[in-house]
Amino acid sequence: MELRYKGQFNRDINIDNSNVLAAVKAAIINVKKAQHISAINNLKKLKKYTAHYRIKIADNYRIGIIIRRNIVWFVRFGNRSNFYKYFP
Repeated sequence: MELRYKGQFNRDINIDNSNVLAAVKAAIINVKKAQHISAINNLKKLKKYTAHYRIKIADNYRIGIIIRRNIVWFVRFGNRSNFYKYFP
């Protein structure tokens, strides 16, 4: 799959927790290696949206992505308590 990153995603991942950053990096590698949507770990489609998904990271973090055809846009990253306010 082809990966693209929105500017806000790059700003969101500026956190100090190295364990969470390692989990984000592992999730990005998993998405890049995936041949199909079903091969992505911890992926869940958001209700009422056709192309919006979230990836669960660690216990309380989420990555918001948009998948259209073979392109994956990484849009947002954040704590679960704030994440759904900003994505989608």
